[in-house]
Amino acid sequence: MAAEEDEVEWVVESIAGFLRGPDWSVPILDFVEQKCEVFDDEEESKLTYTEIHQEYKELVEKLLEGYLKEIGINEDQFQEACTSPLAKTHTSQAILQPVLAAEDFTIFKEMMVQKNIEMQLQAIRIIQERNGVLPDCLTDGSDVVSDLEQEEMKILREVLRKSKEEYDQEEERKRKNQLSEAKTEEPSMHASETVKMNNSQGDGEHSAHPPSEIQGS
Repeated sequence: MAAEEDEVEWVVESIAGFLRGPDWSVPILDFVEQKCEVFDDEEESKLTYTEIHQEYKELVEKLLEGYLKEIGINEDQFQEACTSPLAKTHTSQAILQPVLAAEDFTIFKEMMVQKNIEMQLQAIRIIQERNGVLPDCLTDGSDVVSDLEQEEMKILREVLRKSKEEYDQEEERKRKNQLSEAKTEEPSMHASETVKMNNSQGDGEHSAHPPSEIQGS
């Protein structure tokens, strides 16, 4: 019995090591980042989601099959490892999430929505940093995103909405300031034009006087 437990532990640790490495994480992350932008948190699932999930499943199977074959783990050993108590700890669940997502569409959708929110948040942070505005609530945003659960995702979406509002308000304030400056300059231009017109009229009046004086004399 102990030998079987040791074998399962070895398989779990081997798989976990592979899932932490670049041969797995790089292609999986590339796929998720490229495809996640179409996913939202609406309850209704679109046909596109199913198609993307199928592509993801094929990618996961290809990567896992290559690794399992390389180190000599068969499918039965793999399934046993994934259903063992060792695989059900919080840490193991986090590592195995991308694998479980290949078989469970609900997990897959949550993972894609989470990544979409994370990327939007990062984009907003970049915009705000460039404009000199970065709310304190977003300072550690990336760390929060990595450990999101369902309720935390709702909180993050609210933060995301407020961040957009703050950015829009800042842009609107800048636009109004520019308009205000433009209007301030316009009266000055009109005033200078009025002075010029008055001067030209005055010159006309002065030039009209000498003939009348000549006629009077």
